[in-house]
Amino acid sequence: MHVARLVAITEVRNVPPDIRPFVEFKAAVEERKLDENDMVAILNIDTTTCYVPVFLKDPVALKDLENELAKQDAALTVDSRDALSKHLRK
Repeated sequence: MHVARLVAITEVRNVPPDIRPFVEFKAAVEERKLDENDMVAILNIDTTTCYVPVFLKDPVALKDLENELAKQDAALTVDSRDALSKHLRK
């Protein structure tokens, strides 16, 4: 099982260029129009260069995110889960 760690919560415009393709790909998969002002959480799968963006506007439920990560053989760290749960709650 891999570990998914929260790297940052930032606006799309502030996402580093090397991570930006992950955000654009995820937006395309979700058929989401990217807005540079939208907030996004960036997760990193430990020991990889794989990043998982989580859009905080119209977010998924935390349980759905955990299920999505489980399909990739990954799980959130406790501190990442706690931080994300605060942002996913509305």
